[in-house]
Amino acid sequence: MRAYMASHIINLFPGLVRAELLSDSKLLEELSLATDGTVSFGDKDIAFSRSVIFKTIRCAFENSEEEYFLEDVNGNHWSLRNLSSERPTFSLTKGDVRIINDSFWPLCVDGDRRLSIFKTEAKKGWFSIEELERWSAVLSVPAVSDDNVSDVLLDLDRSPSHIEALLRQEFQGSSNKVSTLVPNDIRYYERFVGKYCESKNIDEYCKVELKQYFDNRIENEVGVNDLLMCSHRSISAVIFNGLVDEASYQSIANRAIETCHPILLISCLEIGILKFADSSATILKTLFECISSAKTLENLRLFCSMAVFVDGELARLQIFRGMPPFYRRLASFAQSALIVKVGLEEGVAFDKVEQWASQQRGLYFFCQGFVDLMEEPRWLPTYLTAEQFINELYGRVNNACQEADKCELVEYFQKELLSGSRLNLHSFLPGPLEGNSTPAVVPDEISNLLATHINDEASLESYRVLMNSAPFWKIDDEYLERAVSLLEIAQHKLAAVNDKDSVYQVLNGLAQVACMTRSRKLATSVMILSRLYRDYIDVNSEPENYLAIGVVAGAAFDEKDGRAEYIGQWSTELVYLPISEDAIKRIKAMLERLCILEPYLYYTCSKALDILRMLSSK
Repeated sequence: MRAYMASHIINLFPGLVRAELLSDSKLLEELSLATDGTVSFGDKDIAFSRSVIFKTIRCAFENSEEEYFLEDVNGNHWSLRNLSSERPTFSLTKGDVRIINDSFWPLCVDGDRRLSIFKTEAKKGWFSIEELERWSAVLSVPAVSDDNVSDVLLDLDRSPSHIEALLRQEFQGSSNKVSTLVPNDIRYYERFVGKYCESKNIDEYCKVELKQYFDNRIENEVGVNDLLMCSHRSISAVIFNGLVDEASYQSIANRAIETCHPILLISCLEIGILKFADSSATILKTLFECISSAKTLENLRLFCSMAVFVDGELARLQIFRGMPPFYRRLASFAQSALIVKVGLEEGVAFDKVEQWASQQRGLYFFCQGFVDLMEEPRWLPTYLTAEQFINELYGRVNNACQEADKCELVEYFQKELLSGSRLNLHSFLPGPLEGNSTPAVVPDEISNLLATHINDEASLESYRVLMNSAPFWKIDDEYLERAVSLLEIAQHKLAAVNDKDSVYQVLNGLAQVACMTRSRKLATSVMILSRLYRDYIDVNSEPENYLAIGVVAGAAFDEKDGRAEYIGQWSTELVYLPISEDAIKRIKAMLERLCILEPYLYYTCSKALDILRMLSSK
C-alpha cells in the first residue's frame, strides 16, 4: 500500500521533478518501488526494456557460447551473443542489422574485471578519489543491480572526455544536440572546473577549491583540456604548479599554435613565461605572435558566440542558482573553449554563429549578466566581444611579465606590448571572472582630472572622466558626492546636452558608475534625469538598452528590496512612454526573462508586465 500511494504521489509532480525523484535509487528502495527504463541504440526505433536487455546481457556474459533471443519495445525479435574482446562486448542482430557494443561492462560477472575497467574509465573521466572509492564499493558486489549499473554509466557520461567524444561525433554528423553543447547536470561542470564551496572570488577559489580539485583527482597529470578552463590568470597559476614536464607543455603549446585556440594560447603563454622562459623562448614568441593573428581574432569571435550560447543556456537551466556568477562563468567559458577546440580540430565551418547564438540564447545571457551585477557589479555582459577579449589577453601577458623574473624574453614581450598599440587602457578592464574584484586605487593624475572636471556644471563633458574611470579604479566618495551635487544644484538639467545621443550617454554612463560604486544617490539622480529628459529618450530605437540602464543603475542598491523597487519603478515609467508595437514586444520579453531569473522582481515589476501584456494584446 505504501509503495502504491508513493507511486501515485510521484506521478502528480511535474516531469522534471518526477524524473529527479525516480533517479534516486535510495529513495526508491525505501519506498519499495521498482523502476524500469528504456535502452536505446543510436536510432530511437531500436530500443529495449532495461530489465529485459540487462538480464539477457548478464546471461550472455556468463555463458559466452550461448545465443539469446529478446524483443525490443516494438515487438521485433533480436539475437544477442557474447563476443570475445578485451572489454565485455556483445552483438545484437536482426536480419541485416548488427550492433556491436562494449558499454555495458558493469554487467560482467567477473568482479575484478569490472573494477579494472572502471578504474581506467574513472581516470579518463577525471573522477575524484572519493568517487573512485564509492563506485568501487558498488561494483565489488557479485551482481550489480540494474539501478546501480545505470547510475554508474550515467555518472561516467558526466565527464569532459565523454562530452568531447559526443561533440566530435555530432560535428562529424549533420546536427548538434543542445544537451551535448551544454550538459544540464552540475556534476559535469564540477568534474570539469572543480566544485564550488564558499569562496568569495576567483582568486580565493583557485587557492582553495581548484587546488583541492587537482589534489583529489585520480588523474593528476595536467592535459590539454585542463588548460581550457584558464579564463583567468589565477587558474593558470594553479596549473603552473602541476605542469612539470616541459615536453608535455611544448606538445600542448604546439597544438595551441596550430589551432590558434585563444584560451590555449594565453594559458600556454602565462605558464611558459613563468616556468619555461629560458628553454622554450622560441615557442613562447610564436604563441605571442599567434595572439595577434587574424585567425585568432576569428576564433575569438567563435569563442565569444559560444560563451553567449552556453552561459545563456546555463542561465535558462538555473543549475547554478545560489552560486556566485564567477563560478557559473568559469564553467560556461570552459565548456565554450571545449566546443571551440573540438570544432577547430574537426575543421567545422561555423556559418553566422554570432547571429545564431544571439537569437538562441542572447536574451538569457544578457539578462543573466544584468542580474549578476547585483552580486558582481564590475563586469558588464557588453564586455564580451572579440575585440575586448584580445585586449584582455594582452593585459594578461603584461601581468605575467610583471610577475616573472626579468630576462631577455620578458623584455622582448614588454617591448612588443608597448609597440603597435597592443597594450591599451581597455587591457586593464575587469575580466568576466572579476566582477567582484577590488578596484585599484585611482592614480593621482586621474584624481586631478576628476577634481578639475567635476567642479563646473552638470554636463556630458563634466562627467566623461568619471564615467571612463569607474570601470578601472576605485572612485572616492567625494567625487560621487560632487557629481550628485552638481545635478542637484542644476535641478538635474544638463548643460550643453540637447540631443538624444548625448542624453543616452549620460544616463548609461552614470548608471554604470552608480552600479560599480554602489552609489544609491547617483542611481536616484539617474532616475530623475530619465524623467526630466523623457522627450529625448527614443525607446523605439533601443528598447532593451533603455530598460538595461534601469537594471544596471538598480544594482547600486545592496539590499534586494531597494533594488527591486528601483527596477520596478524604472520599468513602470518606461512602459508609460509612447512606444511602438515592436518595442512593446521586446521590452516585455526582456522584463519577463529578468523576472524569471530573479523572481523577486515580480513583486515590483508586475504592474509594468500587466501594462505590456495589455498593450501587446491590442
